[in-house]
Amino acid sequence: MDVDDIEFELLETILYDPPLDKHFSRIIKSAEYFYQNSKSKIFENCRNSEFLKRVEIELQQSVERLGKDVKQRVRLTITKNDVIKVTNSISSTPSQEPLKIILDKECTSSTNMFLYHKTTHRKVYEDARIRMNLKLLPGSKNENNDIFDVLMYNENNEITECSISNIAVEFYDQDKKKMIWKTPNIECGLLPGTMRSYLISLGKIICDKITIDELKIAQQEGRKIKCFNSVRKEYEVILVNQ
Repeated sequence: MDVDDIEFELLETILYDPPLDKHFSRIIKSAEYFYQNSKSKIFENCRNSEFLKRVEIELQQSVERLGKDVKQRVRLTITKNDVIKVTNSISSTPSQEPLKIILDKECTSSTNMFLYHKTTHRKVYEDARIRMNLKLLPGSKNENNDIFDVLMYNENNEITECSISNIAVEFYDQDKKKMIWKTPNIECGLLPGTMRSYLISLGKIICDKITIDELKIAQQEGRKIKCFNSVRKEYEVILVNQ
């Protein structure tokens, strides 16, 4: 897969609440990766701090148009030649009820580089949603029994992520005295989400491999499953049968 031949932009979706260090750090890492792995040296300028200052200014200006006191969902894209585009909208309050997710019917190869970087090239996620009869726009009313999202897994039958969020499962600790939250390792094939990074830094979740069978057993035993991203934050989910 040649990145020079694929049309895509770097993407960040943000519930605007500075500081945005984790988002900026991810932009730099992805820009550096694609720069090093392209013949045309794409995203050349957005690897430096001066460019990120420009991004921060444009984000601030966009947010000010709706008002800083308004809770806003911001969509930031950066083209291969470093053009910045910011769109924002008023953020609605997510439902507090557990949301239904469904297991994909096919595995997704962990070798796909676009799993590890947030971009507008979302074919791997769109394919998973289409396979499970879900609308491409998460949150839309689906024909598939109000299923909110699809849970993906890799060639080793290890769960990875949902199409718009990372996931974590409750497990007992080694002494079986308390519950801990585990989230799949990056190497399993998933996006290093900013909310995921935040929860790891606080010690609220730890990284490990989680098989499909382990997930199903956890739910059968009444242990919780949750998803999280930078916009919706943490929310409980229920795995339903196909």
